[in-house]
Amino acid sequence: MELIKWGILMVLVLPVPFLLGFIPVKYMNSLQRTPAMTYVCGWFVSFFVFELTAVPFILLEKSFTSLVITYTILIAILLAVSIWQGRQVFDTLLTNMKDGFKQPVSVKIGWIVVFVLIAAQMAYAVLYEYYDGDDAYYIATAVLADGFDTMYLRDAYTGYIYDLDARHAFSPTPIYQAWLSRLSGIAPATVAHSVLAPVWLMFMYCIYAQIGNRLLWNKKSYRPVFMILISVWFMFGNISLYTAETFAMTRTWQGKGMMAGMVIPALLLCLIYLTQEECSKGMWILFVCVIVSAVFATSISFMIVPTVVGTAAVLTGIRNHSIRHPLKMIACCIPCILLAVCYLAVR
Repeated sequence: MELIKWGILMVLVLPVPFLLGFIPVKYMNSLQRTPAMTYVCGWFVSFFVFELTAVPFILLEKSFTSLVITYTILIAILLAVSIWQGRQVFDTLLTNMKDGFKQPVSVKIGWIVVFVLIAAQMAYAVLYEYYDGDDAYYIATAVLADGFDTMYLRDAYTGYIYDLDARHAFSPTPIYQAWLSRLSGIAPATVAHSVLAPVWLMFMYCIYAQIGNRLLWNKKSYRPVFMILISVWFMFGNISLYTAETFAMTRTWQGKGMMAGMVIPALLLCLIYLTQEECSKGMWILFVCVIVSAVFATSISFMIVPTVVGTAAVLTGIRNHSIRHPLKMIACCIPCILLAVCYLAVR
């Protein structure tokens, strides 16, 4: 029985996000159609759907079970659509993987070093678990949601019933972890510390790999060097409790850690592509998903994301002597702005 539970959880965090990634990747160019990009897109699609599904349920004070049923059905439908549409993507993914095996020996050795460094960090994240003080809120909130079938209606520190916690209601990262716990039967603390800690660390490195692919698109042999530098940087970035490197290694499963480790780099990845005059439709889809996922991670995104995107849009418009492209970038922030308005109304 225990093996079945772990099997379900592994399916939810590995193949399910990968398959969901076919939806935006289908509309990307050949450079962007990689297994890592597919996995990245799948996670952000799942966060996007969960954010837009969970917030109404939370604000209306519906039961956690009703959210679980609704979101699970939506994900099942999206999986079917993604698999059906993704038939055209498989060939490109296989071609890109075969090209990887045709690289020079020095490049292959570089990638082996990258994989060893990342695997070591994933193992370290599990074997040397760090129980941050914020776990008293994040993990407790997931436990309360699963145990009492309510969302943000009980004090995370005492378990007492109280009014809706509007401050955190728009960033339901713990509720997502409770969903994983409910479907798999694995305790929320175990889901966060023993599964999401290494899996989301791998997810983070997939994002940086795609940044390297874009920056070094014409120098493929230097991509493993870029990833080695990034991984070593994160290994020795614990110069304080509040660096992005520390967050990545010690609190990836928390909203703030997710924002620093995954959302901001993914936003940078999207902006690198969107500064071009022509950009694939799939990258626009990922861009919207990342913006909404930022709110999913933390409520400070209401201010940070529109500011960053607005600044990038202005600079892009000046560089390309265009107004249409920057307006499209700003329009992608509309879901984030609407959530901000709802947040202010509820507060």
